[in-house]
Amino acid sequence: MLPGELRRFFSDNPMLYGTACHEDLDQLSSIQELYPDSVRLLSDGKAIKLSSFECKRCGRCCSSIKYITVSHEDVNRWVAEQRGDILDRLVIDRRRTPLMASRGIGNIEAAKARAGSLLDGIRPREENERTFELLYLTALLECVVYINRKDGACTFLSEDDGRAECMIYDTRPRVCKKFPYYIGEYTDSRLLKEDSFCPELSDIAKSWNKKN
Repeated sequence: MLPGELRRFFSDNPMLYGTACHEDLDQLSSIQELYPDSVRLLSDGKAIKLSSFECKRCGRCCSSIKYITVSHEDVNRWVAEQRGDILDRLVIDRRRTPLMASRGIGNIEAAKARAGSLLDGIRPREENERTFELLYLTALLECVVYINRKDGACTFLSEDDGRAECMIYDTRPRVCKKFPYYIGEYTDSRLLKEDSFCPELSDIAKSWNKKN
């Protein structure tokens, strides 16, 4: 979609996008611009409101979802919190970094200037180069940095007495905080399948099918 078409799409689907925050709309617009052939924007007709979702702490989302992407907001927060343990376990998708050129030299230089300013005095100089790149890349591109994996699952997934534990739960990526929601309390109705990888979504789907 072109920018004008995207604005019309948002306007034509007010249930989802009418009350969405600027951050959500900006992120969706950026993803649509960068990956027009792969992005799937949700329409009101495909959305369903989940009044409640109780995580069963099975850890399947942490192991089933291959790419747990991180946002610029996430990287900024981890730099401010001096979470080198997290920053060191982020992966840059080098297949996508060439897309940075589409942002234009002015925006690239501005993103680098902001990243350099943020890093001044925060991390040791020898560690700054990679963190600097994480900051300016995520400022320019979506879906370019993600959490490393270990044994097929998120590297921060652990298990305690048979229950899944997130080792960085209090500062986990934004995408993890939102799951399984798309915007606000709405999710994609196509996620509600009785054979879903998520047992809670599976139970909701079974209940939903009985009612309908």
